[in-house]
Amino acid sequence: MKKHNFNAGPSILPREVIEDTAKAILDFNGSGLSLMEISHRAKDFQPIVDEAVALFKELLNIPEGYSVLFLGGGASLEFCMIPFNFLEKKAAYLNTGVWAKKAMKEAKGFGEVVEVASSAEATYTYHHQQYYLWHGIEGRPERKRSYDCRYVVRYFLPSY
Repeated sequence: MKKHNFNAGPSILPREVIEDTAKAILDFNGSGLSLMEISHRAKDFQPIVDEAVALFKELLNIPEGYSVLFLGGGASLEFCMIPFNFLEKKAAYLNTGVWAKKAMKEAKGFGEVVEVASSAEATYTYHHQQYYLWHGIEGRPERKRSYDCRYVVRYFLPSY
């Protein structure tokens, strides 16, 4: 019987994915090198990156003109990396619970943090829908900006 992992972190993968990955680790595309041994700058590796980007854009419905970034580290490192790279003076956060609170705490070391909405009073049982990351994209609602912020962060996948 197949075991299932319901813990945070890695998830269950289809057997075919595991087998294909195992083959690539031993010999990637008949190159004689492991996938783990080739450079991320190698021409043979670029199709892997291109396919991953395309799949993320398809899965998350990311519009043209937006980029997908692959960053090292876990979720907690992201709390530092986003403000380190993007926060110039002020950032808006939607307080959606424990992860958002951790992110806001970390961002305060880089600039002003504005909590534009929170559901803390209802123990985070809902999230505000009036804040959007899209601006000027056909079919997307206009972003409401009552704060002059460099970016808006919300820690859950958008529901369109």
